[in-house]
Amino acid sequence: MSEHKYLGLKAELLTEGVWATPDALKGVGSEYKEQNHGLFGWDFEDHVGISLPDDFLLPDGTVVQFRKKSRSPYRVIVDKDDLILTNGKENICEVKWFKRPAYYSLQTSSHNAMVKIGQIGGQDCLFFCYQNYCSHFSKKEECLFCNLVSTSKTYNSVLKKKDTEDIGEVAKAAFAEGMVKHVLLTGGCFNHEKEIGLVGEILKSIRKHASLDRVPGTILPSPAKSIDDVKKYYDTGIKAIGFSMEIWDKKLYEAICPGKSKSVSHEAFINSIRCAVKIFGAGNVYGVFVMGLEPKQTFLEGVREITELGANVVPFVWSPNPGSKLQGHRPPTSAWFVETVLEAADIVDDANIPPGTKNHCYKCDGNSLLHDALRLKGVE
Repeated sequence: MSEHKYLGLKAELLTEGVWATPDALKGVGSEYKEQNHGLFGWDFEDHVGISLPDDFLLPDGTVVQFRKKSRSPYRVIVDKDDLILTNGKENICEVKWFKRPAYYSLQTSSHNAMVKIGQIGGQDCLFFCYQNYCSHFSKKEECLFCNLVSTSKTYNSVLKKKDTEDIGEVAKAAFAEGMVKHVLLTGGCFNHEKEIGLVGEILKSIRKHASLDRVPGTILPSPAKSIDDVKKYYDTGIKAIGFSMEIWDKKLYEAICPGKSKSVSHEAFINSIRCAVKIFGAGNVYGVFVMGLEPKQTFLEGVREITELGANVVPFVWSPNPGSKLQGHRPPTSAWFVETVLEAADIVDDANIPPGTKNHCYKCDGNSLLHDALRLKGVE
């Protein structure tokens, strides 16, 4: 068995998609955790009215995001009461859906469904999108890979505006179950002063309701304008911060992120990360990328420079989502992703950056490969 077997399998499932038989989907949405589209839709095709798993588990503990694609050779079937992943020619391995959190069936004191406010990403990450909106869409200058607005209109499965007290109540319920280890908070494009204020109120509510001094997890805000702004984020009580650079190559960044690149330069992102490392400490800052939309060489240049600043990297595996301008395109091969992410893992490991796994780990995201590659090196 190849030492990269499950890493390669995850990459293949993220790039080629997967589907499941009706028997395999029984209990999804009641007994097992379902997709609720808190921010993006990651599937290759929409599935309104059909409950699909958010993610699933491979035998070695690898978490894989479920990305529906009806024409994929990969499907999940039921065989002797077990869920089996097959490619149509042979059975590959057993998989497991995640249990549906109990709080998904609860309401806040203001009678809002908790699942519409915060969702579990992967196995142990509580996710809140505090604004399902991006102004770049109104100008037709959204990032080419993004389907935030389309997803919101297609599914309407979460509250667009979330009360800060509701968020705190959801955090309390989720942490009380014992499943959640970290939180992840983000929003669309935002006025940075308003965002700092809103994030402060949200974290205040989470800390109060969940009885936390500092909150384990990560905030992904718009780039900070100054070190004082970074300090304000630190003072909210969140333990880590990240900035969504998306693309390292400057020209490709401008082409793929037309609106974002007009308001936030490549250099502004780097400065935000540099400032954040000074305040949050090495390993508690992340540069976030969409992996698969630029050449391997420039992506790895980005990984190298970000780690030299003392930050970690979270590269999400791109898929051509419905509703995005790149719908219908194809991602690189799974072999490209594996080869590239293994080199990225070498760079990160050699840099000796604290892994930051108390705030974001391989169990958090089924749509990233770097944590899995680092796990092969013993970094968990």
